[in-house]
Amino acid sequence: FDKNTVLILGNNGNGKTNLLESIHYLSTGRSHRTYTQDEIINWGSDYSVIKALIGSEGDDGPGNLIEIELRKGNDTKIKVDKINRRKKTDFISILPSVIFSPDDLRIIKYGPSERRNFLDSVLEKIDSSYYRQRLQYQKILAHRSSLIKSISGKIDAGISSTLEVWNDNLVKYGTDIIKKRYNLLGEIKPEFKNYMKSFFKETSIDIFYIFSWDRENTSDNLLNYPDEVIQGEDNPMAKGLEEIFYRKLKENLDKDLQYKNTTVGPHRDDFIILLDGKNIRFFGSQGQQRIASISLKLCELDILKKKITKDPVLLLDDVFSELDIERKKILVKAVKNKFQTFVTATNMSYLDKLDMEFGSKLLVKDDRITILDL
Repeated sequence: FDKNTVLILGNNGNGKTNLLESIHYLSTGRSHRTYTQDEIINWGSDYSVIKALIGSEGDDGPGNLIEIELRKGNDTKIKVDKINRRKKTDFISILPSVIFSPDDLRIIKYGPSERRNFLDSVLEKIDSSYYRQRLQYQKILAHRSSLIKSISGKIDAGISSTLEVWNDNLVKYGTDIIKKRYNLLGEIKPEFKNYMKSFFKETSIDIFYIFSWDRENTSDNLLNYPDEVIQGEDNPMAKGLEEIFYRKLKENLDKDLQYKNTTVGPHRDDFIILLDGKNIRFFGSQGQQRIASISLKLCELDILKKKITKDPVLLLDDVFSELDIERKKILVKAVKNKFQTFVTATNMSYLDKLDMEFGSKLLVKDDRITILDL
């Protein structure tokens, strides 16, 4: 592909998004459209294969050959340079990418899990230990929640001792996850406000991390208002966070037993965006929500540019179609000539009005790709 901007043209349903999804899957090990692997595999097939040679400017060698075979039932085989790999952490640093798509609206409109997923996806790209930490936390959480579900009467000494072990480990791993998410959101915050103000001039914007216990409206929720970063084990905020998390696990035990689940922890955290003091999720228009999701993605690009050695690949999947001309221009200005970029569109009508230069143009039709003249 051209190292600058690649335009991918084609009618809806012809496979433009499939091409971008393949690049994104090689980058992250997941689809941006669906959590179900079977939906990625062609209808009537038992498997799909995604393969690409990845190189960077200035590399002396041939680059890295990544091959991912997806089989129904979530069976995945990964090869990097023809060597079998078991974990996605073995390849996700090779091709960093950020994808913009109409589906990004769910980050704003849907429940807290979408916003947690956004923070987690960024952290996985910039912190090689984060994915493993999160997996470890999820295993401990599953053990604790399983124990909670099994309790039907009085808690004896044996159960109490086991619960303490899971609480200690949950706090240990969970606090690290909270700190990393909290710090990332703090880093995103100033740029997010700047991007939002470029789209909405006369608007007050803010963004806050919401701990799972904040919903109780206790004094502990004051922890989310300082803009300082939580760093190091001796940091007062870090120590305070551990103490609050541990205390909340004990205080919420009756509630956990009632709901047969663990009701506090990073698996229940969230963040909110305030537009003129109101939660954009509930009170923003769809246009405002879409701009907020685009602004978050622009912040993700900035973070990756700053934190990793390789420039990310930018994937713009039909993102212009739902913006007015002025906001299209703002988005183009923010990303132009900064990254290798892939843009999908059904036609050139609105792209001709934007100041975009394409290194190559492709036509996707009937699952075939044709190179067009510039």
